[in-house]
Amino acid sequence: MCARVARTELLYGGCYSHVISRSIRKLKVFKDREDFEAFKRELLIEKRKSGFRIFHYCLMQTHFHLAVEIPNVVEFSKSLARVKSRYTSIFHTKYRLSGPIWRERYKSLLIENEEYLLACGQYIEANPVKAEMVKKNEDWPYSSHRVCHQGISDELVDEYGDIESIRRKGILDDLIQEDFESGSIIGSAFFKFQFFERRKRR
Repeated sequence: MCARVARTELLYGGCYSHVISRSIRKLKVFKDREDFEAFKRELLIEKRKSGFRIFHYCLMQTHFHLAVEIPNVVEFSKSLARVKSRYTSIFHTKYRLSGPIWRERYKSLLIENEEYLLACGQYIEANPVKAEMVKKNEDWPYSSHRVCHQGISDELVDEYGDIESIRRKGILDDLIQEDFESGSIIGSAFFKFQFFERRKRR
């Protein structure tokens, strides 16, 4: 397991990352289709404005996952903060509530390359099944699974260059659930070793 690393030391321009943001006290911040769609609209606005790319996503009732490419870490953090802030206003208005609904920080893990990005995406898209909300990944309408596996259009999702060659490498078979949320890095042992060696020399 990798040690926790500050986001400013971990992520860099052009990197891939698994981003997880949770509600406070397991509050259900997405209660119906209207809520999910409202959040997706806000996310799409910021994606177009800031230029980050989303390869996989899954919106759950109490949290969300994104597998993204980040051109500028500071701008991405600001964009995500705006999405969450605007959605909070929508949520407050609709449900006549007040106060924070999100945990202050989002968790981010550095992803080594496209092979690990795809493996992370498969993990992300399987979350509704693990949570026993649906029986099959494709039954959950608020994730990228149907885009990646059934060709259904979704403006939020960006395409891989050659996804079939990436799939053939079968990296997912060598990973377990903890690899996608624990520590700081999703990647090979050598990639993790290189990262922490460089960090020691700073």
